[in-house]
Amino acid sequence: MSHHEYILGTRGSALALTQSRIAAETVTSLYTEHQAHHGAADAEVVDFTLRTVKTEGDVLTGPLATLGGTGVFAAALRQRLLDGENASEENRVDMAVHSLKDLPSAPCPGLVVAATLKREDPRDALVARDGLTIDTLPESSRVGTGSPRRAAQLRALRPDLEIVDIRGNVGTRIGRVKGLEEHAGKQVVLRQNTETSERADHGVGTERSGDCDAVVLAVSGLKRLGKEELITEYLDPTRMLPAPGQGALALEVRESEFENPDPAVLADPEVARPVRALGRALLAANHHETRLAVSAERALLRRLEAGCAAPIGAYAHVVEGDLVLNVVVASPDGTDMLRHTSATAELDVPGAERLGVRVAEDLLQMGAAALAGLDLK
Repeated sequence: MSHHEYILGTRGSALALTQSRIAAETVTSLYTEHQAHHGAADAEVVDFTLRTVKTEGDVLTGPLATLGGTGVFAAALRQRLLDGENASEENRVDMAVHSLKDLPSAPCPGLVVAATLKREDPRDALVARDGLTIDTLPESSRVGTGSPRRAAQLRALRPDLEIVDIRGNVGTRIGRVKGLEEHAGKQVVLRQNTETSERADHGVGTERSGDCDAVVLAVSGLKRLGKEELITEYLDPTRMLPAPGQGALALEVRESEFENPDPAVLADPEVARPVRALGRALLAANHHETRLAVSAERALLRRLEAGCAAPIGAYAHVVEGDLVLNVVVASPDGTDMLRHTSATAELDVPGAERLGVRVAEDLLQMGAAALAGLDLK
């Protein structure tokens, strides 16, 4: 049995650390199962050490949509990966774990998302005071979100609500709700590879607490942090479509981990030809249906040239042998919306991407660019 150690780069927030730990444990476990199932003569064991990387999104203030969008959380991690063998030992990173909804849809030269883990619940959730729901919130209630997508769909459901732009980690956002202020007090961070709990009073988004009646957050993040009991309403995709990629974790590495790093063929190790244990382990951990779904959702975003500043929701899933993609494009004020659904029987990555592009083209023909203020080149 051979043992291989790799460095996993992560942001220092509680959610990022939790997701990175989940990814490390999942890859290790699934690769062990894969080798046992295939009767590997010389079994390999992969282990990961977490290393924190501070990103622009962790230190810049202001609305996320105006700070460069999703990319502010990924750029520093990606740079550490790209540094590769040139990085000093204390700065080396072999793999990065991203919330897929926070990863820009355009590919990053030199890097490849080698695995997408099985998707957690993709829905949005309402965390409200006094057990309230979207329908029972009093008129003019204050609802916090930093997402133009959520804001537009909230305004469509309840035009009387006051939408409050919020930032910060999950605990800080929950702390904006009246009665839940204690959740904003502390954050878990990794300092010199040791988890510590420290005051978050001066972090991004911590300027206020208890000033909202509710906030909207991703179910997946709440579940991973053990805060699911705070959810007062799960928002069904028929009412609020999630962000493309929401609930999925993307595991990104250098292209040099594979002789053929083309994302279209990574499902086949004989074609991708991983060069060391890390690549082999990631291919074993990839969840095919999740990969198909997010490939369609992200291809849609790429064609629309949209990021987190665009009020676009998308959710794809396999239903009775077809990949079905549901999309909403809204005006920022929520007064007008386009909804579109299409499907394909092509259950591979190229087919999923073709579905996303086709749906995007349909939406553009229906006037999506003008409606959502998209600036297509």
